[in-house]
Order: sequence, then C-alpha cells, then structure tokens
Amino acid sequence: MTALEVRNLTKIYRLYDKPSSRLKEIILRRPFHREFIALNNITFTVKKGETLGIIGENGAGKSTLLKILSKTLSPTSGEFKINGRVSSLLELGSGFHPEFTGMENIFFYGSLLGIDRATMQKKVADIVEFAELGDFINYPIKTYSSGMFVRLAFSVAMAVDPEILIIDEVLAVGDLHFQKKSTEKILSFKQKDKAIVFCSHSMYYINRLCDRAIWLKNGKIEMEGAPHQVTQAYETYQLQKETGQNGDRGEQKNIENMENGTASLIRIRSIIVTPFPTINIGDDLNITIEIETTDSKTPYQIAAILKRIDNLVITGIGRKDFDPLYGDKRINLCFPSIQLKEGTFLIDIYAMDEQFVHVFDMKASDPFTIPKESVELGFINIPYRWSE
Repeated sequence: MTALEVRNLTKIYRLYDKPSSRLKEIILRRPFHREFIALNNITFTVKKGETLGIIGENGAGKSTLLKILSKTLSPTSGEFKINGRVSSLLELGSGFHPEFTGMENIFFYGSLLGIDRATMQKKVADIVEFAELGDFINYPIKTYSSGMFVRLAFSVAMAVDPEILIIDEVLAVGDLHFQKKSTEKILSFKQKDKAIVFCSHSMYYINRLCDRAIWLKNGKIEMEGAPHQVTQAYETYQLQKETGQNGDRGEQKNIENMENGTASLIRIRSIIVTPFPTINIGDDLNITIEIETTDSKTPYQIAAILKRIDNLVITGIGRKDFDPLYGDKRINLCFPSIQLKEGTFLIDIYAMDEQFVHVFDMKASDPFTIPKESVELGFINIPYRWSE
C-alpha cells in the first residue's frame, strides 16, 4: 500500500534584489523579481515499510521537498497525498518553542500533531529515557546543545508513532552512542511497516538504512533506484565536478611540462580498466596503460595510485624493482582477486623519471564501481578466522 504519493510537485521562489522591489511590484503591477525553481515537476511514491533516501548537493531542493511533505511549506503546483500521521525531524528548532522546557515541548509537539495531553503523558517516560537528558528535561531548550536538542526531537518524533517519518540529516549531529541508538530505532521502525523519507549527506546511512534512493539535482530527479547504484553515480559526479572546477590534473601537468620543455617526451595516451564499469569482489582488476613518446632515449617509470572516489588512498605502487622503460609501451597492471568492498574507485597513473621524482605526465582512469554484497563496514576484505 502507498504511504506517500508525490505528483508533479513544483516550488518556485520569487527573489527580490531589495525589499522595496516588492512594493514597486504591487504598485506598478509589473515584475521586479527573479524566479528560482527549487523543485521542478517531482514525481515519486513511497510504500508502507519502505525507506526512501534523498541525496543531492546543497541547493538541490532536498530541504524544500521535505518541508512541503511536512506541510510547513506550500508547493507552487503539483500535489502530494499522505496516508497517515506524519512526524518530521527537520532543521533544529522545527516544532519546538525555545522558551519552553524539554518537558513542556513534549506536550507542545504532541498538540501540533493533534495528540491530546493524556495520550502524550503515557509516552513521556519512554521519551525521557530515550533522550537521556536527565534533569535537563526541565530546562528551557534554548539552553540545550545541538546534540541535546536532536536527542529530544528524535525521541519525541519516534514516540508519537507516526505512519510516515521524515528525517533531514539529524543523525550527523548526535554523538556516536546516540547515532547507534537512532539507527537501531529507525530499523525497528521499518519493521513495523512504517514509511520513512530520509535525507542525508552520508552515503553510508543512505546505503545502510534505505531501500531506494533519489538523487536531486537542480530541483529535478537526476536518478532513482537502488541506494548503492544511486550513491555511486552521485559520488562519480562529485569527482567529475571537482576535476572540472580544479582543472584536469593531467592537462595541468602537461602545461607545466611544456613550460619546462618536456611535454613532448612522454605522455600517457590511455588507461583501460577491465572489467568496466563494474567489477565484483574476487575478480582480477586489470589496468592497461598506453605510453607514447617522442624520445626513445629518455628513461621513465610508471607509478599507480588506487583510490576511492572520495580520495581515500587504498595503495600506491611503482615499478621501482623493474628496469626503466624506453619508447612507446603498453604496460599491464593487475590486482588479482580484488578484495575491495562496495564503492566507486579509480586509478591515477603517473609517468615519472627513473628516480620517481619528476612527473612527465599524469592521467586518471574513468571511475569503476564495486557493487554492494554485504552490510559489513569497511572498504577492503582482509582474511580472518573466528575461533573459540
């Protein structure tokens, strides 16, 4: 059964350069504003018992979408249908009064959801226990730290037993102990056939908690599908965007070498990764490197850095135990039975002098992915053995 249905949802903000522009628009009856489309024709559904992850850059429309679903913001056009009570955890301060104590805000939040005081009274003990605020439950929440506030907000939101829970990046605020408790609580919430819309910049939480993911880009759905596929595509995009902003490093190295009079000597022509674009754990990862030169008398060596898309270096290796290379070459590098876990990876290849000091050229491979095969943490499989 569908818990949430969003159809052709659009939100357009009017942006004014200065406050007087609003008045001029009313008097002169012509526009003095610019339009910003925060959401552009968004359509999706969430089933009962399903957790939908929302990812995207800042300004992609994530918070606007969640505010509309929480009914704190109205869409410009389109519609959405919600079957059941909604509880939301959005930005700090949403649904709570800073002058009220934590205890008073428990009842205040319940009243906003239409829950009477007697019903909330039965939930107070569980809320206070889960929030772990001690005597601070009787202090005004304006005195709370961000972590304390999130603990209370999360506890109340879960205690009101909604059919749909909307969460915006709150797990990143609490301490590790509370993050664990919150994650376990969300997982138990899923088992009760409840629906969750979960927004986060943490790809780990998206992959761990969600059944499906949506990548928002410039107010539109860029991709929708299995979490690990969507997050890997998003991380690949982030890498490509970073390369575009900072300039291609290989091209920059060529420019530097031209200034030094060496650019025409040795160049990395191509890097071919196989299998591509997906490799499974246990497969041989093969990299074929084509080098072209204009001076067959200049010795050079090849080095490689295998890294995850977030620039976590897995290993760096070079041909230091081999004789230098001369002239055009086709070099093969193999990582047998690769044991990397789920993620998006790439190889940086360097053409260097025989002392591994001067860089003639550098080129990055196209990103490749390793699909999710387990829920275990980490980025590499290490041989192990349990015993008693």
